[in-house]
Amino acid sequence: MDLRDRAVALYGRFSPGVRDRLVARIVRGGGQVARDLTRRSHVLVVGALATTLVDSGALSARLRSAAGRSVPVKGERAFAAGLSGEGSGAAPTLPLSTALAQTPLTRDDADILAAFDLIVVEGDSCRFGDAATLRTAGELIEGGRSRADAVRILTRARDLSPLGRHKIVLTASGEAALQWQDGLTTLEGQGYFPLDEDHATLDDLFEGAALAEANGNLDDAARLYDMCGRADRGDAIAPYNLGNIRLAQGASDQAVLAYQQALARDARFVEARYNLAQALEAAGKADAAGTELDRVLDADPNHADALFNLAQLRMKAGEMRSAKALYERYLTLDPPDAWAATARKAILYCAASPPA
Repeated sequence: MDLRDRAVALYGRFSPGVRDRLVARIVRGGGQVARDLTRRSHVLVVGALATTLVDSGALSARLRSAAGRSVPVKGERAFAAGLSGEGSGAAPTLPLSTALAQTPLTRDDADILAAFDLIVVEGDSCRFGDAATLRTAGELIEGGRSRADAVRILTRARDLSPLGRHKIVLTASGEAALQWQDGLTTLEGQGYFPLDEDHATLDDLFEGAALAEANGNLDDAARLYDMCGRADRGDAIAPYNLGNIRLAQGASDQAVLAYQQALARDARFVEARYNLAQALEAAGKADAAGTELDRVLDADPNHADALFNLAQLRMKAGEMRSAKALYERYLTLDPPDAWAATARKAILYCAASPPA
């Protein structure tokens, strides 16, 4: 796997020691690493222990965002195998819709299972053997287990019996077990416990922050992201996430500082620069916001939101010729109909306005 000049997002909690090994290999191969998905990411890798991000919806949101950007998603095992040059086996040929039709699961559920290397999904196909895994996941969920529990149970079962010669069942008490020819073996998924911050690892803190944010506990999330940023001064994601929370809370000056910290750690972090422009505008610093949007467009000339926002800033400043040109560039990117209509009206307004 060629990693030269490629950005890899290592998302969630990884097996002990795996994140450090992957980071070392990625950097040695000429790639870059982040803790979350960005516009610059070429691949999203999900940690094998990231199950606590399932039921909150945080993981599904990342997977949908990756799909929208055509960024491939790999589980921890599959990515490590790819780095080692191991083949991926026969190509999946069973229509995923056929496998899902036998279950209560959705495509999002299948993508989650694939992110934990429990099934293989390529395009709209999976392997024939994956149909059994999907059925089992559906049975566990219908039996009252959460999606995160289903992933943990399936993962534990796979690790106990790699050849798959077992059936996962729920006992009368609701506990998961492996059913063999000669009886049952107890099987329990790992639970999530509140953080003991005095002894928490960096992964603990980041995961706790992501969960708090997903659950709407923004003050707790901000505190934990701040701790992450101070613990790892090379990480740009934590201050970026902190900036997003402060911006959502209306604390634009604090958001500006957080985004600037993120950019000090990664000057090519386009999302942080774009959001910095938003925070500066909210703080009443339109000229500084325009400068940051210019920098966003230098890095990504097709950044539609930056084009539109800069056009609006130019129009508010009375720079009608510049605003008109920016709106016209925006329209070449085929934006959504409602936004395109707004841009066309603005172009007519700019064209009718006397030159400054």
